[in-house]
Amino acid sequence: MDAEISKKNTKPDKIRTVLAVAACKLTRSILRRTGRGGTAIPGIVALRISKNVLSVPAQDMKIVVVTGTNGKTTTCNMIEHMITASGHSCLRDRSGANLLHGIASDLLCNTDWLGRSRYEYAVLECDEAALKQVVPLIRPKVIVVTNLFSDQVDRYGSVQNTLAEIRAGVERSPMSTLVLNAEDPLSSSLALNVPNRVLRFGMDASVGEQGDVDLKDAGTCPVCGGTYTYDYHIYAHLGGFCCAGCGYSRQTPDVSVTRISSVDAQGSTFDLKLRKKKKDASDTGTAEKDLRDVRISLPAVYNIYNASAVVTAARALGLSAKEAAASLSSVRSSFGRMETFDLDGIRLQMILVKNPAGCNQAFSYVTGLGEDYTAVLCLNNRTGDGHDISWIEDTDYEKLCADPCLKKIYVAGECAVDLYERLKKAGGDKQPSTGDSGTEDTKNGTEDTKNSTAVAKTSTEVTETSTEVTETGIEVSETSGPRMEIVTDYAAIVEKLRQDRRPAFLLPNYTSMMELRDALSSTAGSKEFWK
Repeated sequence: MDAEISKKNTKPDKIRTVLAVAACKLTRSILRRTGRGGTAIPGIVALRISKNVLSVPAQDMKIVVVTGTNGKTTTCNMIEHMITASGHSCLRDRSGANLLHGIASDLLCNTDWLGRSRYEYAVLECDEAALKQVVPLIRPKVIVVTNLFSDQVDRYGSVQNTLAEIRAGVERSPMSTLVLNAEDPLSSSLALNVPNRVLRFGMDASVGEQGDVDLKDAGTCPVCGGTYTYDYHIYAHLGGFCCAGCGYSRQTPDVSVTRISSVDAQGSTFDLKLRKKKKDASDTGTAEKDLRDVRISLPAVYNIYNASAVVTAARALGLSAKEAAASLSSVRSSFGRMETFDLDGIRLQMILVKNPAGCNQAFSYVTGLGEDYTAVLCLNNRTGDGHDISWIEDTDYEKLCADPCLKKIYVAGECAVDLYERLKKAGGDKQPSTGDSGTEDTKNGTEDTKNSTAVAKTSTEVTETSTEVTETGIEVSETSGPRMEIVTDYAAIVEKLRQDRRPAFLLPNYTSMMELRDALSSTAGSKEFWK
């Protein structure tokens, strides 16, 4: 029914199209000149003039929509890079405005005055709940679902509700090829009872682990309500799942990681197995061989997952998997996702964290490098983040705090006290015994507290004998070592990192990331978010 309604209403009036495009472009131009992002309002204006105007640019492009809990922005970045590396023009919604109006702004501001696109392809990040609004208007060729985890519980409720939102979008786009995570029992279930062509990406048992699996998000089987058993797991509930009741299980991926040979701060190297393609309209007619020593210039295991999704999307588009894999070695980090900054010769790396699964994977990456570092953890609870911060109780901060290479922790944001208390419970106030180096760091930290008067005015110093109340009213007491410190000003954090003279990992959630990047922009060269 929805598809029929969409077909009846997808030919907008030409005059309205011109007016909608003009209004969109003019509104964004005005907003940008006043220093605002202009990400959503232009789309709101355009869609009020012509509600189906997006069908005009969409008809000229092959569109890839990426949704899911974690990895949307990075996967979009990789797919865009892959497409342009193959010689095609590609539009990307770089601003991160992934609701309907933001997507409309990006599409229409990149057309001629008649609404005709300037690009062959478009790669669009889409919020999980917005998918059902977006896809009937643009009819994407491919929908990539990265994974599903608990996220923004005050907005979505349970992860099952998030799954239902995505399913509603899939049902409104029956001609789209679905690219799904083979090891995720939640997103894999989107392939059940739909006419869509389905391709899967994943990791084989050869790179998995044995042991307990965190099934908090996975719940029960969507077919029969049974419980899952696992042959192996990668992280969280991703792995070789099978329902003991009905047999619903992991399906063989079309693109799978068979070996991970290295993971370091500069990236990862791995092997990919390519399943022989079935004959279809996008088949290039040439058999593709498995790919060895694929290099991605972004670190962490979860980015290997994202990379396998990119190669699978290439196959869905009829592009070369080999060329797609080759492009990964030159892909650059996107806004706040493994983004690196140079602060007077000090390497800073920013990793957006917003839920337990993503946070835990960031900790696995950071603690696995084996180098001394500072961690900056920032937590806000605004609408863009989700007001409910109870997820920090389910996050494995114990893993981070037990790392002897972690020498200093700065805690910031509107919920800094809550996060500080959680870190304290995890042992963040105690430096693990590492011999003389740890003792020396403690001494240096104490001296910094005494001597950095200017910075201390904007922060709460936490030492074994101090109890201070900042201008914002934050009080921190107890017998806490100098390893941990609440800082109430982001500029002060930048100054402290400059004084520390060691690599640092910045781990903010979304709105705190924006504020921290602003503080970094003048000294470390970060770009505005819409660039």
